[in-house]
Amino acid sequence: MQNGGWKSKRVDLTEVPIHPQLVHFPIAFLLLSFTFDLVGAVRNSDRWNQFGGFILLLAIISAFAALQSGESSEEMLKPMSDSLHEAVEEHENLASTTFFFILVLGIVRGWLQLKERFNSWPRWVYVILIGAGVFMILRVGNLGGKLVYQHGAGVNKNVLVPDSLKYKK
Repeated sequence: MQNGGWKSKRVDLTEVPIHPQLVHFPIAFLLLSFTFDLVGAVRNSDRWNQFGGFILLLAIISAFAALQSGESSEEMLKPMSDSLHEAVEEHENLASTTFFFILVLGIVRGWLQLKERFNSWPRWVYVILIGAGVFMILRVGNLGGKLVYQHGAGVNKNVLVPDSLKYKK
């Protein structure tokens, strides 16, 4: 199929790694959860905090899915250069640390809510800690971006090129 000098082909979705499609969900959910919890703390509103808790659960579930899909995506990168391997390990280690950090925060939050102690200062301590989790997950995303844009991880080296650049006349 020709389209303005570009050749295109059908994309087989089974060839596309799922990790890049999943990684944005935990970032968005964690940011949203933090926002709801911050508003809930400022307004002293249980309703906002309930939304924050529900969205935190979505953040934890989606972070787990992103973490697992990252493991399988790593296998697709082999063999790796030493610099790529180091960058992948840094990304993977921080992603795991961040996942367990927000998981523990979620468990503590759930326990505090069950005991009806998720108020006043515990709520503010939680908001500060979940804010730290937001910075952690943004750093994980930044490292993932560097894997793609600086190391070319997961990028098809046979990118589509205009026909005019393929052949010398």
